[in-house]
Amino acid sequence: MKHTFKRYALFTAFSSLLAAIPARAANSFYAPGDLVLFFQQEGGANTIYANLGSTASFRGTAAGATDGTNSVNFLDLSTTLSAAFGSNWASSNTIYAGLAGVWGTSVTSPSLQQGGDPHRTLYVSSPRNDVGTVGQLNSTGWDLTLAGNTAMTGAAGGIFSQNNAFENNYDAQASVSLTSISTIDDQNPFLFPGIQGNAFQGTFAGGVQQQGGAGNFGAFPAGGASNVEFALDLYRILARTDVANQIGGDLRQGSFEGTVTVGNDGKVSYLAVPEPSSLALA
Repeated sequence: MKHTFKRYALFTAFSSLLAAIPARAANSFYAPGDLVLFFQQEGGANTIYANLGSTASFRGTAAGATDGTNSVNFLDLSTTLSAAFGSNWASSNTIYAGLAGVWGTSVTSPSLQQGGDPHRTLYVSSPRNDVGTVGQLNSTGWDLTLAGNTAMTGAAGGIFSQNNAFENNYDAQASVSLTSISTIDDQNPFLFPGIQGNAFQGTFAGGVQQQGGAGNFGAFPAGGASNVEFALDLYRILARTDVANQIGGDLRQGSFEGTVTVGNDGKVSYLAVPEPSSLALA
């Protein structure tokens, strides 16, 4: 009896101690609906999450919206990139970068929208082919018209799952995350070395990421000392077009909103659509 009582007393005390420890709050630097720039390395132990801000603030000219504005060197990831991948990260062709954001995954809440975006409005990247013309897409856009509603739901769930790991495990704008914690590598798999699989629950054929180390995309700002290492065109894809007060667009067909760049100095910029001639890659 005495041993039983002692064990019960110890269990009660331990339970009280656990109850007194506050649960870790969600990431105060992130909210669902934010656009995440993410990095991974083939076969590497580390990934990176970096919050760029609300997805709605990256809309270029969607349905006449003018949300997107140019932001030059608004985030410096040099320390984070070096911590995750080493000081020579910019020359490595095993590092990949992508963009993804979604604020909700519901298929039964047509009245809900945030900043003009209904549930399952996807923001995803596609890698630029070369420097191209600033303010114009230079990538293969996303068209999920044939893939249909199920693909939109799957993609929304995949993006939400990936970014949810960032929300629940860290409290910073940018974090190095072990692959055992992040789900970046799960949602952005590789078929073979250098060959991306379909991203976000198999929705985006060939992946949404750009491979690093394959040459640069000019200097930014024009004439600057920083070469662009990653240049990702951002697309907005609507799951529905019948929600009150939403910012419109074509159903399940991506609209080009602008380009996010990462220089070999680790600095992140955003070139919105339309693009003033004073800002250019050269």
